[in-house]
Amino acid sequence: MVFRKRVVPLMDLKLGLEYRDVSLRTEHLKVSRLSAAEVLELIEAFEAFAEPVEVVVKERPLSPDPNDDMVLDVAVNGRADALVNQQHEALAAAGKRLGIPVETPAEMLERIRSEVHDVE
Repeated sequence: MVFRKRVVPLMDLKLGLEYRDVSLRTEHLKVSRLSAAEVLELIEAFEAFAEPVEVVVKERPLSPDPNDDMVLDVAVNGRADALVNQQHEALAAAGKRLGIPVETPAEMLERIRSEVHDVE
C-alpha cells in the first residue's frame, strides 16, 4: 500500500504501445517464462495504475539516444519527480539537464524504504 502512495507511473499512448511491443518480443517472453497473455495482463494492470500524460511539449534532442526521447517526453510533460531506469547512465545527462533525478529501480526502492522508516 505504501508503494501505491509513493509511486505513480506516468504513461502516454506511445509509451504504452512501446511497452507492449518490447515486452511481447519472443526473446523477452522466453526469459520471463510468461505467456503473451500473462504479459498483456501485467501491462494492462500497469496501465490501469499509471497516470495518463498528454505530451504537448516536445524538445529535440532530449537525449543522445533518440529512443529515450519518448520516455523523457512523458517525464517532462507529466512533471515526474524521478526517472526510474535500469540503464541509469543512459538517461543521467538528460535527466540532469531537465532537472529530473534518475535512479535505478533498486535505488528507488531503497529511497522509498528510507522515507517510510523516517516517517515511522
